Amino acid sequence: MSSTGIDKVLILRTVPGANRVLEDLIMQSLKHPHEIVWNALDDEGMKLAKKGDYGLLVVSAGITDVQARKACHIGSGHPTSSMIFLADETTFSTVEEKTARKELLDMGATILVRPLKQSAFITAVNAADMAHIRLGVLKRKLEDEKIITRGKLLLMQTLAFSEEEAHKFIEKEAMNSGRTRAEVAYEIIRTYE
Repeated sequence: MSSTGIDKVLILRTVPGANRVLEDLIMQSLKHPHEIVWNALDDEGMKLAKKGDYGLLVVSAGITDVQARKACHIGSGHPTSSMIFLADETTFSTVEEKTARKELLDMGATILVRPLKQSAFITAVNAADMAHIRLGVLKRKLEDEKIITRGKLLLMQTLAFSEEEAHKFIEKEAMNSGRTRAEVAYEIIRTYE
């Protein structure tokens, strides 16, 4: 996961091949170099969706397309990626369309209906990019906290520090050395493990 934004986009379509207009809109919307992978909504496309090495999954199909919703379901298993469902023209008037819409929204997909408004698509991609950045920051903070907790635990186990003493030790070392608490804790882990 990149803290600078989405670095890979997976686009699955019922119609094979790339769409240059859509690709250009994505490239304009993202803030840094990235990769766009196109595939059909077939077994290979499902394997790519399952792999989860993308920051944004775009699925383009009819709202009631079972395979398309299955791809979104697979994509929803990757909590750090966003999903945009580009639905063929619909008014969500049938029970089946309403059910499919609810299912997609419950999975966390943003639904855009064709004919597509350029500004709506750009806004959806920008929102996905910002969410990706925020998730990257939160993930890094969580990882840092795990390292700090492990460092404190090692100080408590090996040097008989209390939790408060271990906390203060890491804080003081970080301030005195100009490093982060996670860097100090990582050094403690390397020393005592």
